[in-house]
Amino acid sequence: MLYIFAGFPRNGLHVGGLGKCLEEIECLVELEHDPSVQFRKEGVYTVSPSGAGEFLKHDDVVISPTLIKEGITWDWFPKDWSFGNNITCHKTHAYPEYKTVVHGTDLSLDDYLKENGVTTLSDLKLENKHIRHEGWEEYEARWLPNTCPQENHIVHLTWFITTHPIPREIYTKIGALIEAEDTLDKTLYNDDDFSISTVWNGEKAYLSK
Repeated sequence: MLYIFAGFPRNGLHVGGLGKCLEEIECLVELEHDPSVQFRKEGVYTVSPSGAGEFLKHDDVVISPTLIKEGITWDWFPKDWSFGNNITCHKTHAYPEYKTVVHGTDLSLDDYLKENGVTTLSDLKLENKHIRHEGWEEYEARWLPNTCPQENHIVHLTWFITTHPIPREIYTKIGALIEAEDTLDKTLYNDDDFSISTVWNGEKAYLSK
């Protein structure tokens, strides 16, 4: 089973620390550690040293309600995406592209002058226009209507793969550990189970354009 949550763990645990939490301390799940079993967008495969994979089954996937609300559904992940196995904290960037055009057209100033000849510049207005190329349209389609951020932004995800499905109450508890609450008894962990760089405060992160 593949479980996908929003952000990096709010409690500051890194991948190894989260694995310790889920398997050893809280005893909530049995993670899939076998490197020959790989989850991909197209299904679950075996992996051999030669790289050739044998199809095992279709993915059993649970995406957290937090991600669904943000529009990150199964379609958000492109074809051939690999989730691997065990636990992964994943960071990627999403951003729109813009070009400067003459207002009311798709033409740059140079192209406009080539088409129209001598023009009084005070009669023109320039604007940054969002380039809605195919890649952006595919990205935007992954979000719920009117929820796709138009700023450069960072997407953080945490996912893990288990050998067996987990009960709803366990799923809810894990969701809280990753997305919502800092409920850890930190006396049970070592300092090196945490990573300051992967703490997520629940807020969207934006990049400068």
